[in-house]
Amino acid sequence: MPPSGSFIAAINGLLSGVFAYGGAQLFVEFMAEMRRPRDFLKAMWGAQFFIWSVYLIYGCYTYYWQGQYSYSVSYQGVSSYGLQTAGNMIGIISGLIAAGLYSNIGIKVLYNNVFMDLFNAPPLNTKAGKVLWVIIVPIWWIIGYIIAAGIPDYFGFVSVVSAATVMQLTYSFPPMLALAYDMRLNLMKDTAGGFDPITGEVTRKYSGVSYWIHGFLSGGVKQVALNVFNFLYAIGAWSVTGLGMYAAVMGMIEAFKNPQLNSFGCRSPLDLSG
Repeated sequence: MPPSGSFIAAINGLLSGVFAYGGAQLFVEFMAEMRRPRDFLKAMWGAQFFIWSVYLIYGCYTYYWQGQYSYSVSYQGVSSYGLQTAGNMIGIISGLIAAGLYSNIGIKVLYNNVFMDLFNAPPLNTKAGKVLWVIIVPIWWIIGYIIAAGIPDYFGFVSVVSAATVMQLTYSFPPMLALAYDMRLNLMKDTAGGFDPITGEVTRKYSGVSYWIHGFLSGGVKQVALNVFNFLYAIGAWSVTGLGMYAAVMGMIEAFKNPQLNSFGCRSPLDLSG
């Protein structure tokens, strides 16, 4: 809980963690770009374990000594200027790598799912598609720079993005998709032989609400327990989404009213007015 003891500030702090460790659905896009997608699992688990172990040790040490007064970019609080500069160099390099990866995947998703499907844009492997790609990339970066430079309350913006998008792609949609898939799969097993390949007619034993209820309760005790878990997981995620949107908006309003406070309800470490 932050020093203010505010519920809104606590939710905003939670959403910063969601923002930092969100985006699992993006893994699918990365895997699609790899020559051997199975290698992604080994790379991901190795990288996640390394990041988690280093961050846990570093975070415990930093927050033990500085607590809520820690800089959001923590190496800016190091007393040695040389170490600060080294941290800045590492941060710039890692930021450029992350920006290049994310923007490459993001632009491809935008091109394939929006421009090609809705506006009949040419495929990327054609000359016209490559020309259009060259035009879109600088526009993408210009829009991103304008949005980043025009944000008066960065932490409030992080909370809004976390609650509206990252929360869904990481915590809401996966259990919902898994639940829907398992329900349909169990119903298909239960109604095997209900499809006539000659006439193309499908015979369904259930319909309406009973269709979904039976799918939820099919598959045995373990499957039903998994269905309940996924359902509760999704409900919890949607609850945090609603609370997060409320806390993000209220935190931004509070930050606009009092510029000396950030969205967590804490005094900004960059404010030197006393």
